[in-house]
Amino acid sequence: MSVTQSWVALIGGAMFLLAPSVAVLAGWRPVFLRGARAPVPLLGALGLCVYGGVLATAIPRLVDAPTAVRTTWAYVGLGLMWTAVGLFILYDILAGANRRGGK
Repeated sequence: MSVTQSWVALIGGAMFLLAPSVAVLAGWRPVFLRGARAPVPLLGALGLCVYGGVLATAIPRLVDAPTAVRTTWAYVGLGLMWTAVGLFILYDILAGANRRGGK
């Protein structure tokens, strides 16, 4: 990934992922989730984990860090992505029948 692509990923992620995630954690509910009884703040935390994973892998590349540092932060980013998957599964379980049509 080039430096330009890394900057585009960081800026695009901040606009389309970070801002809505912070808004959801602050109490905003998207229109399509206003009637749901699901724990919407989990989706905000999920978005922060995904953006943190992007940061953890992109920043060391942008500053031209040594290979060992890049590898370590790649594992941190992978851990954040798995945390996001776990949060999504937890959200789906806690949303229960309300999210799946009441059955």
